[in-house]
Amino acid sequence: MLRFWITSLFLCAAFGASAQDCKSYYYMLSHSEVEMSILDGNGEPVGKQLIKVGDVKNEGGEMVSSFTSTLTMKNGKTMGQGQGTFKCGGSGISVDLKMMMPSGPMAGQQASLKGSDGFLVYPSRLSVGQTLQDASFTMDTETNGMKMTMKYKVTGRTVAGKEKVTTDAGSWECYRITYTGNFTMIMMGNEIPMNFTGTEWFAPGFGVVKSENTGKNGEKIGGMLITKLTK
Repeated sequence: MLRFWITSLFLCAAFGASAQDCKSYYYMLSHSEVEMSILDGNGEPVGKQLIKVGDVKNEGGEMVSSFTSTLTMKNGKTMGQGQGTFKCGGSGISVDLKMMMPSGPMAGQQASLKGSDGFLVYPSRLSVGQTLQDASFTMDTETNGMKMTMKYKVTGRTVAGKEKVTTDAGSWECYRITYTGNFTMIMMGNEIPMNFTGTEWFAPGFGVVKSENTGKNGEKIGGMLITKLTK
């Protein structure tokens, strides 16, 4: 269950941008490092996600950055690693959802991954009341001969308001974006669904600084909070 929840947090850590401000977003800063604290339902830290941005290039009129992401629990155990790209252009930012999945060794096992293309898109301009595009993807994995399929959908994305958020890394005026998430794990013919509602706080000119997930019964099940940025 813990890994199931952690995977959903990996998927929910997405970002938004405007075309003219691409270079000011933290995931478009070459060789920067972003530390996100992983929080449990009580708001207590249980681990960290470290995003390392590599080279940023201009490809076909878009800025494209490569990154690696490592998820480490409070006890020092690495739960997963991922890599991929962010793209920023005239229409906003597109995040490849399958790149947010843990893709490195987990619990001492080797996993091979294959996924469909799925992108979470944020438009270049946001306003309260705006509806944002849905996103979905499917990923097949095989760990030591055991096959598993993971499906993820994000729907009902709405810009619900504006709020100021302060963390150890700074203070920002943010758009509060709400959505519905559906994560399904299929293994040995059995489906294990996880439905939740999510909220993220996105700061124009910077990126997402905070996110929270709430279960179907209204209980908080976790979140993430930016705690450090090294340029």
